[in-house]
Amino acid sequence: MRSRKGERALTVCLAIALAVSLGVCARTLILRNGADAKLREVYRGAVLSALRQMEDIELNLSKALVSSDQASADSFVSRAAAGAGQVGRSLSLLPLSHPAGKNAVKFVNQAADYLSALVGRPIGTEDVERISALTDACRAYALALYDARETLPVAAASEKTFYGAGDESGDGGGYDSQVSYPTLIYDGPFSDARDSGAPKALAGRTITKEEAMALARQIIGEDRVTAVSPGADTGGSIPCWGVTVEADGVTMQAAVTQTGGKLLWLAPEKADFIPGKSLEECRESALLFLRRNGFENMEATYFQVYQGVAVISFAAKQGDTLLYPDLIKVQLRMDTAQVVGVEARNYLTNHTTRGALIPALSLEEAEGRVSERLKLTHGRLCLIPTDGGEKLCYEFRGDYLGHTYLCYINAQDGTQEQLLKVIEESSGIETA
Repeated sequence: MRSRKGERALTVCLAIALAVSLGVCARTLILRNGADAKLREVYRGAVLSALRQMEDIELNLSKALVSSDQASADSFVSRAAAGAGQVGRSLSLLPLSHPAGKNAVKFVNQAADYLSALVGRPIGTEDVERISALTDACRAYALALYDARETLPVAAASEKTFYGAGDESGDGGGYDSQVSYPTLIYDGPFSDARDSGAPKALAGRTITKEEAMALARQIIGEDRVTAVSPGADTGGSIPCWGVTVEADGVTMQAAVTQTGGKLLWLAPEKADFIPGKSLEECRESALLFLRRNGFENMEATYFQVYQGVAVISFAAKQGDTLLYPDLIKVQLRMDTAQVVGVEARNYLTNHTTRGALIPALSLEEAEGRVSERLKLTHGRLCLIPTDGGEKLCYEFRGDYLGHTYLCYINAQDGTQEQLLKVIEESSGIETA
């Protein structure tokens, strides 16, 4: 009897030990899988960081070639050199064996040395050829990294050979998560214009919530709206009443300013329409909407298209001068060309009648300050936002090696204020 009891006790102990062992193994496996997943995310972040920096190097080098003054060219070259260093640091996490990483690190180290030496001296004919070759190489390496963006992190997680101090990377540092990337400016130049401070285009009494609901119906169109109801109110620098609007089978959220009763923004809850209208039809519909709601003398600047929605940016004009700080973005569903979204914060914040916009330089004089490498196709007077306020400039559009650039020359002293590269895609036009 005792023997059987002892056998049972032993069996129970073994079962408990087996369960504990299995639990420990499972826990270890879970922790290991979690660690592997985190490691793959770190590698994926390193690849994407290197990819973005490689694209930024190409962008800054292309700007350096068409910059009209030495200081601006030096700035772009310096950014490219710094970006090359960041690529090396990002890829220093990856295994030495993968050619997409190994060759890219060797390339950016050489590029950084050359570009650092170039800062402070004029870009000569030989430099133009070398920089053009560098931009082509950046594009090729960016494509290679893009193709390897998913496979490389997985492969890296199973490798044990990494860049370290004294190896080919020339940089024993790790991944810098604090990399500062140049901002991509969507919807055309200066779409991120100053949108803080006391709004200049708002005046009048404070309206009630009920008045805001009535105004939302009127702004969107009495013939379109089937129902309005209270929405979420917002505070901040421009306090607004929230309104929910049903129109044409779409639910939209609107914000109507408590002061003056102006539409600050309108956004659809869904954006998936079957395109049937042209961009020109959408542009005309947007202009009609803007004029009907008191936004006069607006000009379409840039556009994007996504999920059957056209997003068109409009800037106000004072005479023939385009006012980039006074931007409005309008969203239109491309099956009916009806407005379903508006963003008017920049306009309401900045719009006012400026003093006389009289340039000290003529268009021809300003054109002489643009790089000779740019083949100019268009020039006009405009007002652009800057960190210190606003500046009157001439905007020149020009082409170089198949790419389009926008060069902004200060209309008072002839300095180059800004240089943007136009990026045209099937979904729209951007600048960077």
